[in-house]
Amino acid sequence: MAGEQDVPKRALLIVVLIGSCMVIGDGILTPAISVLSATGGIKLDHPKMSNEVVVLVSVVILIGLFSMQRYGTDTIAWLCAPVVLVWFLLIGVIGAYNIWRYDASVLKAFSPVYIYRYFKRGGVDGWTSLGGIMLSTTGTEAVFADLSHFPVSAIQLAFTVVVFPSLLLAYTGQATYLMKNSNHVADVFYRSIPDSIYWPVFLVATAAAIVASQATISATFSLTKQALAMSCFPRVKVVHTSNRFLHEI
Repeated sequence: MAGEQDVPKRALLIVVLIGSCMVIGDGILTPAISVLSATGGIKLDHPKMSNEVVVLVSVVILIGLFSMQRYGTDTIAWLCAPVVLVWFLLIGVIGAYNIWRYDASVLKAFSPVYIYRYFKRGGVDGWTSLGGIMLSTTGTEAVFADLSHFPVSAIQLAFTVVVFPSLLLAYTGQATYLMKNSNHVADVFYRSIPDSIYWPVFLVATAAAIVASQATISATFSLTKQALAMSCFPRVKVVHTSNRFLHEI
């Protein structure tokens, strides 16, 4: 009887471990992908620049990021909030500018009538395309990967008041831009930035990519520590870097 009761617990443990492994994998991949995609904006202003230069810049940034981990998240995370706030406000303002400049009629897309017509017209292919559409929101979860480091109310407030409205404006603005510049699909984000603020936005975008990378790294550290406490991970040395917060490791 006891053995049968342990089966659901073991099954749940396996599911949790699989999910944790995926997050840890994300923590390994996200820094490289995020920083590389952000620094890729250099080539837009310098199209003759080789990919090797972009990769080299990304490698230097990543080496600096991982070199800072020894000081603990308590020391290096204090810059994250201002950078993320500026980043979301910037993309929201740029999105609103593109909507105003190109075609404000794109706001009609918020009507549920259009998604109904889209599914009716596209059938099974329309539902399948949702997988690609969902990719437009990936990346935002990296900023909140270290959820356990903040109160739930703070996360809910930030997402509702800042993150979600900014993303809606940003993607709607990019859609409006593509309506007039359909050949810029591959690099629509950087193409849609006004020339006068291109480089400041590039710097903030790179800083935001670093912050997102830091969040996934912090989450990976926390998961590793928790898995270690449950005897689900090989023994590793855990260094506590804060006298006030246990999760600062």
